[in-house]
Amino acid sequence: MTIRTAPILASAFVFLLVSSTAQAETKAPAETKAPVIAAPALAPNTDAQARPLSIDEAISLGVQNNLGVQVNRYTPYVAQYEAEAAWGAYNPLFEGDVFYGEQREQNAFGGGGAESDQIRGSANISALMPYWGGALTVDFDSSLAHTDFFFEQLSPKYNSGLTLGVTAPLLRGLIWNEPWTQVKVSELAYGAQIDDFTTSVMNTVLAIVTDYWALVANQEKVRVAEKSLQSNQALLDQTKIQYEVGVVSKVEVIQADAGVANSEFNLILARNEYMNSQDRLIASVLGDRLRADTTLQFQPTDNPAYTGVEPVDLNRAVETAFAQRPELAAAHKQIEQGEVALKFAKNQRLPRFDVNFQYRTDGTTGEINPEFGLPPSNPPPKTGDFGDTFDTYYRSGGPRELSAMALVSIPLGNTRGRKNVSKARIQLRQAGSLVTQLEQNIIVSVRRAARSLLASAQGVEASERRRIAAAEQLRAENIRLEHGESTPFDVLQRERDLVDAESQKISALQAYRVSQAALQREEGTILADRNVVIEQVRKLD
Repeated sequence: MTIRTAPILASAFVFLLVSSTAQAETKAPAETKAPVIAAPALAPNTDAQARPLSIDEAISLGVQNNLGVQVNRYTPYVAQYEAEAAWGAYNPLFEGDVFYGEQREQNAFGGGGAESDQIRGSANISALMPYWGGALTVDFDSSLAHTDFFFEQLSPKYNSGLTLGVTAPLLRGLIWNEPWTQVKVSELAYGAQIDDFTTSVMNTVLAIVTDYWALVANQEKVRVAEKSLQSNQALLDQTKIQYEVGVVSKVEVIQADAGVANSEFNLILARNEYMNSQDRLIASVLGDRLRADTTLQFQPTDNPAYTGVEPVDLNRAVETAFAQRPELAAAHKQIEQGEVALKFAKNQRLPRFDVNFQYRTDGTTGEINPEFGLPPSNPPPKTGDFGDTFDTYYRSGGPRELSAMALVSIPLGNTRGRKNVSKARIQLRQAGSLVTQLEQNIIVSVRRAARSLLASAQGVEASERRRIAAAEQLRAENIRLEHGESTPFDVLQRERDLVDAESQKISALQAYRVSQAALQREEGTILADRNVVIEQVRKLD
């Protein structure tokens, strides 16, 4: 063996040893777990410390713990209470008053005068009628009087009366009065808030899916960066040996060392982004459980395997989106609110014409006033206590009073009413334009999502072809090295090409899975596809 061939064989031996190790790592499956990184607390944990997490479990935990969901969860309840409070306008209203008075007068017919005292009170229950806008009233009043006036036949004197009334609007306030309008508007607002909450949950689910696959991809990028570092370190070691035996120059050693430094820098970036993606997923899934000293890490258990993609029927996808998207449902409720506001404005433009009917009956009893100085009445007054006054209510021929009244109010000019109608019409047209705009945006977003899904699927297929080609080129380069037709540097270059191809496929698979979820989001089916029931998510603890 000559001195010239010895370093070449030594270099080949070192290279084959390193190359065999690199090839073994190249064949590792895509699911290789995150590497162990020691030292700082923010570095990745070992596999034993990582908590396994599937994407379905991540979504299930996230829709309950995510801080965005927790904040938005309260808004529909506020709107619900507002809608229920609007019905409070139809709660019966009780009112009452009590009065006591004393009176002393000079007797106009001589004598020392007279004294009297009186206690009277009243109670009233009134209630608005839903929908029609009328009002019902029930009034009860009573009094007790003592007197020594000679012309008062009864003392003490008991009096009570019952009045039933109804007021009905025939023009302004009929149906589309303010209380009923508020009931309808608040109910629609409550439904819109549920739609808005559903929208936020959909966005949260998409964000969790995105964060999950980002963690998977970043975990693989760490593995790829470590493999690149190992390859460049092997090249540096081999180049140093070649330099020591005089095969290569010092410049090539420096170049190889620079490659190692660059790989170390890329590994630092990859590990940092991996930890950032851990924090993002923990925050999305566990909400406020992320702390400054958190050491928990997730180990994804789902593999972003490519399962193929069927051509998207855009007409069906858009129809599904129109039927399922909560944003569009909320926009239609805005149109309904505008229609209610227009009906109310038109009603308020009318003159006021109300009718009021009242029916009253009353009764009087007491005891004969010993000071009574006039001939007794015929028939004599009924004597008894307070309870006896009610007998008159049902007695035939007792005191009755029936009255009817009409109230008319016509605003001259009615500028406010006319302008409010014009404003309501403009706002209704604006709401309709917003729906049209939203529908167009949905069409654009569905087409874009479908196109992205197809492109990502094609990207997976293309990256897989590149990976297969890179693997074959590496195999061929190894064969050439065995026959002395190649160099270790060329083999390592082919190996880096294979690593890059694997990294590209990882990114393509990530884009493919995210594009699938994005299309589900645009179609409005992401919650149903992920088994998320919005009624359960809405429940407060």
